[in-house]
Amino acid sequence: MPGSVPVPTFRSVQFNYDSSDPPSPLAVVRGILGGALVVATAVLIVLYFDTGHIDSRFVALIATLWLFWVVFHDVLGLLVRPFAGMLSGQLTGDADPGPPPAMDIARETQLLERLIAEPPAVPHREILAGIRLAEIYRTHQHDLPKSDALLARLRAKYPEARELKHDIGAA
Repeated sequence: MPGSVPVPTFRSVQFNYDSSDPPSPLAVVRGILGGALVVATAVLIVLYFDTGHIDSRFVALIATLWLFWVVFHDVLGLLVRPFAGMLSGQLTGDADPGPPPAMDIARETQLLERLIAEPPAVPHREILAGIRLAEIYRTHQHDLPKSDALLARLRAKYPEARELKHDIGAA
């Protein structure tokens, strides 16, 4: 097509440095260790080309720096940080509760009945909860009068609600 712009092959990468958001202490230590590792490796290479043999002290230094790098990156980042986060969440009460409990029809009925008894600030949520609860009464509990009474109560409370215009009990 004439005038269309071709899609670039490579995506652009934006580097948004925010000086008000400093790096974490773990990132600072890893940066220092990484810099020292690069310098020690460069010194080892220069000494090798200058003398013709590898200095075992610099090999030991590089191995030690790699060991510290792994400790600060993997052990602290993958083991200590999540454990500390879990522990602080338990102490402050902000812990992740884990996966939600399995929702069976009895638990869903309880939840919806509580939602209807204490209506939320948004009427649409109460209407949808009432429709679902009426469906449970009709299909699972086989109580059509209870379903119709709930829908009638919601229709009286929200006469303009389009969701309540359909009569699901007639089918």
